[in-house]
Parts: sequence; structure tokens; C-alpha cells
Amino acid sequence: MTRSPRFPLETFAVDHKDFSDTIAFDDHKIAFTVGHCSGRSVLDIGCVNHKPQNYKSRDWVHKAITAVCKDVVGLDDSTEGVSYLTSLGYNIVAADAQNFNLGRRFEVIVAGDLIEHLVNFDGFLRSCLQHLEPHGRLLLSSPNPWYWKNTARAMLYPEVKNNIEHTCWLCPRTMRQLLARYGMEVEELRFGSRYRRDRLMPLPPADRQASGPNPLK
Repeated sequence: MTRSPRFPLETFAVDHKDFSDTIAFDDHKIAFTVGHCSGRSVLDIGCVNHKPQNYKSRDWVHKAITAVCKDVVGLDDSTEGVSYLTSLGYNIVAADAQNFNLGRRFEVIVAGDLIEHLVNFDGFLRSCLQHLEPHGRLLLSSPNPWYWKNTARAMLYPEVKNNIEHTCWLCPRTMRQLLARYGMEVEELRFGSRYRRDRLMPLPPADRQASGPNPLK
């Protein structure tokens, strides 16, 4: 995951409560992702997920991709995290998501909860296009700025707190407009949350769900 400025890995917590030998294939984000990655070549950008020890989590998307794809390469700028995970047998390279060249193309590129960490959208999207097969797909996810909790906080406080690495909020309209500048279009848009209370809220999906969208090329 590209960080600007870089924060030490010690800043982020390890999710021990989710550690499991199983994979949460019923999780909304994992289900969506593996549905597009199954049997295909995949590049997974930002796969370290803050702390490399989170590979033990049942919600680690890279583990789910590895289980269903034809082949997968992970990419992350955390050299410590990459070194740790490659020692466990994962095929992950250390590189900047905003400027990378792996010398090959992929049928699917996954960048889950990454784009909001970046400062150079141009470098990121151009690098992705360089590595996509013709008719390939780019799967993106990002926190939903219209999530009901964010809306409530915006009404109560001058700032809405978020991850200390985040540089922006992206809604479906701004994401669509950004991708259009690079010749990409959104084919599918999903909102989701791991929390049952969000899924049961009597609100439109764009308001009650914590994450989205998932644009595809």
C-alpha cells in the first residue's frame, strides 16, 4: 500500500479477533472480488493490509484471491511487509502503486481500499492501464463518504475523522469522472458493509453501507 507520508507499521493494529485458517467467502468484499478473479491472472495492489500479520485474518482479500485465481502477484510499498509475506511463500513484490512496471499484463487488477491513500492518481491509473490485458478489469473499493455515520459526524463536527493515511474522499460521481479521463467506464457499482446493523438500516444502500464503489474497466 502506498503511503504518503509513510507511517510506521506499528501505527496500525493487528486484528487478532478475525484470525482463522478459513476464508470469509461470504464477506461482501471478498465475494465480489473472487467472483471477478476466479480462474484469471490477477495483480493485487496494496495487499499487505497495513500489518503483514493480518494474513492470518479470515477477511484478508489476498488469501481469498490466491485460493481461486489462475495466478496472482501482490504489490505493496511496505518492504517490511513484503519481506515477511514472501518468506511465507506469497508472490509479492515491493513497488510504488503510483509508479510501477512489472513487465507483464493481467486479466484483473485489484486495488482494494487503496486509492484514497494516494496522492498521484495519474501515476496509479497509468500504471494500471499499462498492466491490464485488453478488456481487462480494474476492481477498486474505497470508503463511502455518504455512509450514514459519516453524514452524522459531518453534522456534529467540523471534520470527519478517518484513517490517518487517507488523502481524499471519493464518491461514485467523482470516481466515475476520474476514470473517464483515462478512457475507463464503470460497469458495476456495489455498496457493502461487514456490519449487520448497517445492512438492516432503513436507508438507501449508498447511505447505509460503509464501502464502495467497485469500478471496473
